[in-house]
Amino acid sequence: MKATLRILNLEDNARDAELTEAMISAQWPHCNIIRVETREEFVSALDDDLDLILSDYTIPGFSGRDALLLAQEKRPEVPFLFVSGTIGEDAAVEALKSGATDYVLKHRLTRLIPAVDRALREVEEHTERERAEEAMRQSEHKYRELFESLSDAAFLADEGTGKIIDTNRQAQTLLGRSRAEILGRAQSQFLLAAVAKESGKSVLPAAEPNHKVESSRCELIRADKKSVPVEARATR
Repeated sequence: MKATLRILNLEDNARDAELTEAMISAQWPHCNIIRVETREEFVSALDDDLDLILSDYTIPGFSGRDALLLAQEKRPEVPFLFVSGTIGEDAAVEALKSGATDYVLKHRLTRLIPAVDRALREVEEHTERERAEEAMRQSEHKYRELFESLSDAAFLADEGTGKIIDTNRQAQTLLGRSRAEILGRAQSQFLLAAVAKESGKSVLPAAEPNHKVESSRCELIRADKKSVPVEARATR
């Protein structure tokens, strides 16, 4: 979690604001709390680098609901918590449906710190998930580029079923088949192994547990039924 937090607090009652800020500062000593009272101040503060938004539900000339809608429009990634003494159950439920992270009643302010902590952790976890997903996308993109650039025909097959789950352009060219015609089919439909002298059986190379590459001479069966002699290599 960040060492320094920037928190926007929409609160027109100075005493309530001081109590809220004292509680948060005790837990996060290095936080910077920006207090605003009007719509204009709130909208302007939304342009700042923020980690959390707190808002009363009833503000003279400006409702907490309007503040939530503005925050959702301009800063949807920032958690928004209502800290109010007037918000009713129906309004609270509606606020949560509209995008509020949580709400805390002023006469139960002991819930504030756990609610803030949970909101900040959820943002942190969401950020980590996005980083992981982006790293995965980058990895998949690099894999795809490498896989497609191979000069050999390549198949990725499920070890249990033997069905092909991925293939590259060179394999499509060699087989004379589209990607859709290859995926989901057993690799034995396209590769016929040479007869092994020892066993007298037709055997495709197996992927060894120790990642050793096994090879054998095979016949690749094209879409036009012609066969092409190939050397097949298999590994995990």
